[in-house]
Amino acid sequence: FSMGIGGRTYGLVWPDRNPKPELWQAKKSAQPVKVELVDAATGTVEVLNRYHFTNLNELDAIWQLQADGEILQNGKLDLSLAPLQKATMKIPFIKPQIQPGKEYRLLVSFRLKKDESWAKKGHEVAWDQLELPYKVAINEIEKSTKAPALLATTETISVKGEKFNYTLDKSTGTFSSMQYQGKELINQGPVLNVWRASIANERDDWTTGSANTLIKTDGMGNDVANGWRTVGLDRLIHKVDHISTQNKPTGEVVIDVEEHAQANDYGTAFMNHYIYTINGDGEITINHTVTPWGLMPTWIPKVGIQLILNPTLNKIAWYGRGPIETYPDRKTGAKIGVYTSTVKDEYEPYVIPQDYGNKTDVRWFKVESTEGIGLQITGSELFNCSAQEYSTENLTRATYTHQLKPFNGITLNVDYALSGVGCTAISVLNKYRVTPQEYHFITKLKPYKN
Repeated sequence: FSMGIGGRTYGLVWPDRNPKPELWQAKKSAQPVKVELVDAATGTVEVLNRYHFTNLNELDAIWQLQADGEILQNGKLDLSLAPLQKATMKIPFIKPQIQPGKEYRLLVSFRLKKDESWAKKGHEVAWDQLELPYKVAINEIEKSTKAPALLATTETISVKGEKFNYTLDKSTGTFSSMQYQGKELINQGPVLNVWRASIANERDDWTTGSANTLIKTDGMGNDVANGWRTVGLDRLIHKVDHISTQNKPTGEVVIDVEEHAQANDYGTAFMNHYIYTINGDGEITINHTVTPWGLMPTWIPKVGIQLILNPTLNKIAWYGRGPIETYPDRKTGAKIGVYTSTVKDEYEPYVIPQDYGNKTDVRWFKVESTEGIGLQITGSELFNCSAQEYSTENLTRATYTHQLKPFNGITLNVDYALSGVGCTAISVLNKYRVTPQEYHFITKLKPYKN
């Protein structure tokens, strides 16, 4: 590995010479030009030339006005700025007609004017995305839809509408089936998840001291994840405490589920309160409160929900940072935009199998079949999301890549909070650690057909 450590699987470049996701962040953090917004009303920005010997007139400066990733306006800048100097200038864009719910950004990009020995003309050497204060809230108009039918038996709760049929298993407290227009969307419904297949930094002993989880058991590994395995975060057992249903006067069906996820004989547990609200279109609003209980490490891998999808939902799209894999402490090297991919293409070939493919600052995330039937996920706040062709258990237990086996499903992680990945020989910094505390998040699952 280039810039790696001998005998370890770190580095910035894969053995086949392709860039690893980390390289994009290294490039961004050290980029030679920085642009900051001074005044959105006049389009004034401040440009800093961090080069020591190069004038910025040796680069092409490009600007774009973007709305949710769509380019509305663009142009070139005539810029000459001496090394280690900064100056203000105006970007000649015209304020567009603001559309409700859209986010507007100004992208300024610096690219090679000619071929160099190390890169071709047009190669981007620096960029900044500047958030513009153009926001108008969406005035949502409630559509009048036929109220779904509710049927409860001793074992299940069924909610049926014109285009959907959902079944919740009372023994598990989650959905065992979600059919839309006759197609099954899931293998397993949403459940609390606080575990990820440990990343390299969590499997290595050199960050154990600085990670400071305060819990450790002999025989559970000399690494950061020892503390998490000790309390059983990787093997939570879910038990239902109470379920009730309600038909709201507005036509929605409400399923109220109280359950707990426990490990180590209830010495460590998470209390979960899910309120599922289902409307006539089949949209499910999940109002989830999770509260830690008992013995806890000082920080944990994540807090969120996990679903197992029908394996045919193998096309993905998202509005967030991309197209590369990002994590909370390794995300500014990726632009915010709308991206498409497939579940298979999201795989990152880490030499030691581990969690992969996360997307940060997600506004919405879609999974879709080749027939155009899919599921859109949105949240009350920005969230993390990933779709993996392997089970979390397989990623956790595998030591070599040949031990990874695609299964009859897709692992969909929707995380309210996710710990970072740290750096070589450095554990995750405190600000990027998920602490065990009460979390409240609202997630919407909306089925659709294109």
